[in-house]
Amino acid sequence: MLGNSFDNKFIKIKVLGVNTASDGELSGGLEAINYMLEKSLPSVNYLAIDRQDTSNLAACKAAHKFRLLDMADERALIRNLRGTDLIFMVVDEVWENIKAVAIAAHCAKKSGATMILIAGGNFQDAEDEIIFDAVLKLSSEDFATNASNIVETFIAAMTLPGYPKLDFKTFAEFVKDSAATVGYGEAKNSVAFAANRALKHFVNAEDFKAATRILFSVTAPKEKFSLDRAEKLSKLVKRYAPAAEVSFGFSVDDWLVRKVKFLIIAAQ
Repeated sequence: MLGNSFDNKFIKIKVLGVNTASDGELSGGLEAINYMLEKSLPSVNYLAIDRQDTSNLAACKAAHKFRLLDMADERALIRNLRGTDLIFMVVDEVWENIKAVAIAAHCAKKSGATMILIAGGNFQDAEDEIIFDAVLKLSSEDFATNASNIVETFIAAMTLPGYPKLDFKTFAEFVKDSAATVGYGEAKNSVAFAANRALKHFVNAEDFKAATRILFSVTAPKEKFSLDRAEKLSKLVKRYAPAAEVSFGFSVDDWLVRKVKFLIIAAQ
């Protein structure tokens, strides 16, 4: 799982925020994009998507906005997404605008990029309607903040220096066509606490228990991590998914000072 951090810095990432509100209020997907723009995440382009309410698109600060009303709109979105390596599609309350979500996901798949869906609220049975490589299910509570934190941590895992380093190509192959699940946690001064918070996201889920491959990445100041600690974390993960092969990566971010971020991906 060793990668080239120099090559990773040049991966192309896009975030699609899909509107699921129809009453003029900013939905979670578009609110998440505004939140990410305020944080100035590096190497990311943002797109806002809707089929109904133009006032919501106007309230989103993304530079590129699409109304998916017909095939011409879909082709325009696909053209915009081509050449992208990784797409995050961010949407709260999927069933409030399932058609827009499904069309946007279809366009993302057509682009050839790896697509990770970050979904808030009720996601029951939505797997049958939406194409994705990996999905992270969140609560609607604090959705914009949590979705932004996850995207930021993914970017850090692939672009910051570290050893072992998570290589983008290896990561993309890991989630491709696997319907992988993803968990995130952060804590002050403790890798173990951050890991436990990430694991609580899905330790009771049957697909996690049945995982055959698990990858986790820690983003922290250099002194907060060691290979010995990584081995201990691997054993912790194996408690919940005993059949899984566990790999890990580490990203050094001394600007975090006392904060530790933990990202875990499980695939069958």
